[in-house]
Amino acid sequence: MHIDMNSYFASVEQQANPHFRGRPVGVCAYLSKNGCIIAASKEAKALGVGTGAIVREAKKLIPQIKLVECDPIKYRHVTQGIFSIFRDYTPIVEPYSIDEAFLDLTGHIKNFRFAKKVAQEIKKRIKKEIGDWLTCSVGISFTRFLAKVASELKKPDGLTLVKPRHIPGLYKKLGLTDVWGINYRMAARLNRLGILSLMDLYNYPETNILQILGRPGWYLWAKIRGEEIEEVDPDAQKLPKSIGHSYCLPVVTRDLDYLGKILMKLCEKTGRRLRASGRVANRIYVGWSYKYQYGDYLHRKTPKPIYDTMDIWQTAFGLLKASIRSEVSMLAVTVTDLRPWSGQMEFWHNTIKQKNLTQALDKINDKFGEYSVYHGRMFGTQKNAPERVGFRKSVLIPEKDEDLKYVSEE
Repeated sequence: MHIDMNSYFASVEQQANPHFRGRPVGVCAYLSKNGCIIAASKEAKALGVGTGAIVREAKKLIPQIKLVECDPIKYRHVTQGIFSIFRDYTPIVEPYSIDEAFLDLTGHIKNFRFAKKVAQEIKKRIKKEIGDWLTCSVGISFTRFLAKVASELKKPDGLTLVKPRHIPGLYKKLGLTDVWGINYRMAARLNRLGILSLMDLYNYPETNILQILGRPGWYLWAKIRGEEIEEVDPDAQKLPKSIGHSYCLPVVTRDLDYLGKILMKLCEKTGRRLRASGRVANRIYVGWSYKYQYGDYLHRKTPKPIYDTMDIWQTAFGLLKASIRSEVSMLAVTVTDLRPWSGQMEFWHNTIKQKNLTQALDKINDKFGEYSVYHGRMFGTQKNAPERVGFRKSVLIPEKDEDLKYVSEE
């Protein structure tokens, strides 16, 4: 079962403030005119404003739209309540993002009819126990992939079952890019092989797809044919593969002093999360968008594992400084190739001393509040790059001590 909350952040805001209900609402990372809307209510979407819209453009299109700043603590609290309900039906719950999850009901139900009853009860409990303005779309199938496809078919507040016999009819209605995992680039590659539809891919020879597209292509082919490739993994979100932060600038500029300050804060937020996870990084990505162009996204493998904010910033700023060509409207930094910190000392550098100093600063900020102590280059950025919540951010699911709850078959 795949459960996807509808217009989640905006719906939570409408639940919290009755005056927002039934009206177009946009949740923004920040409320400046250059900020972007990270979640739009059903009413806003119906009027043409969706996720990714710029605040100033949204106001032009819908003058009466209600814009609110992102409230991560509120959303995480609501998510924990919702995911706690999921745990009443199975201990195998994978939080795929803050607003969606996979549930493995194997061994807990015996047929699709029973699975539908479980889904209906979960939807009712979310409304009764969490909030009557919150809705979700549910997909039920015999593989993880098809459950996700099913949940996308009816929005909002849908419930769709996909059984093996439904596959041919389903694929005839959908285009290649309508299913999870096929973007326009992959669709173009498939088109060059003569695969123009999902049924073409379904019927394509296995040996050919493996030889031409390799293992990723075979995985996609197998998923389309209803073979289970990825099991529901409750631990999948506990250790992210990358850590980063981005920020749409309130001032569009190519002033390196200003950009360096903002980038330092992004690196500090990234470094704090990296160190809190007990890991180091071996590759750094820095990205930016131009005012009138798409932008760039560059990366560099570091000569040594890094965890310190200054190490992250020096590499990221070096890439930015050498490559910007115009006014910048957005900055992003990400660290990848993560692994646990081993404690191994370098021959020429006292990494233990540096690590202890960095951890001491983190402890001060943990105790007395964020940015009680910070790098001087960050001075004046207190209101920049506030805390935000990503849709793929890990969510703590409260453990259940009591027995699992099952709906009645009657």
